[in-house]
Amino acid sequence: MGDSNKLIRSCCEGISYISDIKDALPNDDTLITISNVSKALSDPTRMKILYALLEYEICVGEMVNVLGIPQSHVSHQLRTLKKYGIVDFKKDKKMSFYYIKDEYIRELLLLLLKNKELLCQVKK
Repeated sequence: MGDSNKLIRSCCEGISYISDIKDALPNDDTLITISNVSKALSDPTRMKILYALLEYEICVGEMVNVLGIPQSHVSHQLRTLKKYGIVDFKKDKKMSFYYIKDEYIRELLLLLLKNKELLCQVKK
C-alpha cells in the first residue's frame, strides 16, 4: 500500500488494536457473499458475459453469438452467475433475457475496467 504511513500499526509485541480490528471485520454472512461474488467473477468467460450485460438484457442464443462459444457453455456460465445471485432473467414468450441483478455489481465491473492499468501492473 502506498500510504502505509497513514495506517494504524497493531502488533502483538506492542500496541495492539485487536478488539478494534475484530469489530471492524464484516460478519460471516457478508464474507460468504463477498467470497461467492469473487468466485463468480474469477472466470474470464463469466466476466465477458457480465460486461456484455452492462447495458443489455441478452438471451442465451444472442450471448452464444457474442461470445462465439457453444450454447451449453454459455448456459453453464449463466447458471453459475445466477446461483451466486449476480444475474437473473425475465421470460418473454419462449425466450429468457438475462440481466445483472444489482447495481453494485455494475459499479464494481465499471470500477475494475476503469482501473485496468493498475490491474495490469499487479499481474507483472
